[in-house]
Order: sequence, then C-alpha cells, then structure tokens
Amino acid sequence: MNKQSKKVLIIKSSPAAEHSVSNEIADFLVTLLEDKDQQYDISIRDLAKEPAPVYDSEILNAFYTPPEQLSARQKAISAPSLTYIEELKAADIVVFASPMHNFSITTLLKAYIDQICRMGLTFRYHADGPEGLVKGKQALIIGSAGGDFRQESQQHKDFQTPYLKHVLHFIGIEDISVIPVQGLGMGEEVAALAKQTAKDQLKQLAASEL
Repeated sequence: MNKQSKKVLIIKSSPAAEHSVSNEIADFLVTLLEDKDQQYDISIRDLAKEPAPVYDSEILNAFYTPPEQLSARQKAISAPSLTYIEELKAADIVVFASPMHNFSITTLLKAYIDQICRMGLTFRYHADGPEGLVKGKQALIIGSAGGDFRQESQQHKDFQTPYLKHVLHFIGIEDISVIPVQGLGMGEEVAALAKQTAKDQLKQLAASEL
C-alpha cells in the first residue's frame, strides 16, 4: 500500500543561480526524496527568477484594508502574498535554501518573508502574545555561508539561522531542522568538505525524518 504523498515546498533565495551552493544542496535533497519509497509532491519557488514584491506603502495599505473594501489594484497587489501563503499552508515540509548575505538572509528572502507574515493569516495576537497559524509542518533550513559561524565564539555574528528559526516559530512551525553549509569562502578543501558534510547530514535526515 502506497503511503500518502507529502507536499514539499522548496524556497530558493540565492541570486547566484547555477553557482549557488544553497541551491545545489536543495537540489541534492530533491534527488534523495525522489529515490525514496515515500511519494513526494515537490514544488520549487525560486525567488531569483520570480522575486517577491518589496513591502512598500501600497502593500501595507492593501494588507490592512478589510478584504471586502479592497480596490481592484489592492487585490492585485495582495495576490502574490496570498499565493505564497496558500503554498505554505498546503505544504507538509518547507525548505529554505538560504545563503548568508552580510551576516543575514538575502534581500530576496526578506521580501518573501514580509509577504508571508500577515496578521490574521499566518499569525495573530492574544492578550498573552502572538500565536502562529501555520501549524503541523516540518521545516528545513539549508544555511550556506562563506565564513564558519558554528564555533561558540563566532555564533553571535550569525543573524541568518536564528532569524529564520524565529520567523518560523512566530508563524507556528516548531519542527525545524538545520543543515549548515559554512566555510565556503575558506578555500576549496574546506568548501568541498562543508558541502559533502551537508549532503551526508541530508541523507540521514531524509532517511529517518522526512
């Protein structure tokens, strides 16, 4: 009897295209999943090819206007956000392929996050604080970086992975795994080892948890 298919959403956020290591590792994950007995319905949103709209005053006004009062233009402005949120809520597994830029995430990914973090749709506030509305998902962060921020003395410089984990918790996703691919700018040998280590970790994760 076939197991029920799992929906996987992979969000790529590197402007480096075919030179992107985070994309390479995400593509390796796709290969691993396709080789499993479990069935996966995999979709990829590449923000370099189709960037999310940058949050501006028009978007802000559209997001906070009641749906029944939206103008035709505001509906068009809000449409990408609703598409992203629909994809997110439909997925069982969400993968962020995220290269570090200036110690944090790329502009491409920040614009996407600004589109999916929406009051009443992916989170809400109570008297006791916020509640995430995107629940029951697994998330995987593939975080690449030129430097190596895994040592305790360097972790305070990494604003990429902690930020992504916090955003995911904020919208309700608690089951989060992280695959670091760091030290890519520290020579070919170090970079090759970092990529192979990440692929080995993905093999173990894909075999037992995804």
